[in-house]
Formats: sequence, C-alpha cells, structure tokens
Amino acid sequence: MGEETPLRPFFPVREEVHRLFQELIHQPWGGRGPSAHSGWQPPVNMCETSEAIIVEVELPGVRREDVRIEVEGDTLRITGERRATAERQERSYYRLEQSYGRFERQLRLPGSVAREAIRAEFDAGILIITLPKRERR
Repeated sequence: MGEETPLRPFFPVREEVHRLFQELIHQPWGGRGPSAHSGWQPPVNMCETSEAIIVEVELPGVRREDVRIEVEGDTLRITGERRATAERQERSYYRLEQSYGRFERQLRLPGSVAREAIRAEFDAGILIITLPKRERR
C-alpha cells in the first residue's frame, strides 16, 4: 500500500471556511470579527421583537465589572475580559478548552434604537441587552 498524504496543509483552508461560515451565521447584519486585541469571542444571539432588539451574550466566568457596552451610530460594541485565576495559571493541563483574556464583539444594529432607554441585565453568566426601537413618526 502507498503512503498516505498528510492532511495538514488543508487545515488552514478548513479553519478559514469554518470562520467564514460562523461569521455568516452569527453576524447576519454584519459587524467586525475579532480585533487584533481580542483573545476570544463569546457566542451572541440577536433577535428582534416589535418593540426592541435583544442581544444575549454568553459570558460564564466573566464579572459584571469587567464588561463594557457602547452604542455608536448603528453599532453595538461589547468588550470585556475573562480573567484566569492564579490557581488555573499554575496548573499543567491535559486539555484546556475555555478561553481567557480580552474579548470584543461589534454588531451592526438593524434599525435605530432609543439610546436613553437601553437596558442590560447580567445573570448566571448571560448578558441580556435590550435596545428599544425608536418610535416612528
């Protein structure tokens, strides 16, 4: 039997296709991907009701004071950091799937929002941002 050709050269292509697919699925309204300063991206759900745009961000292990929310024009920007404890940093891991460090998500909002009425809740590792729609005149 012949020698098998290693698939390693195709890994970068596979990773790029996966990244593009994830961007298409998770950022249908656009938005930027991770910035050069971003270490990881938390999963985000964004939906629309007749009254508001609702964004849910999975942030287990992130403290409320380590998260910042900004709306600039039609862009929602969520930044923060998940810190590794000193105990975790001293261990030798066989497997480490949790990401630590700074994160940033920028999502383009599909309509104008009433900035003065934006609400955010942080419970059980889920950040819920409610962006009420501006009334049409």
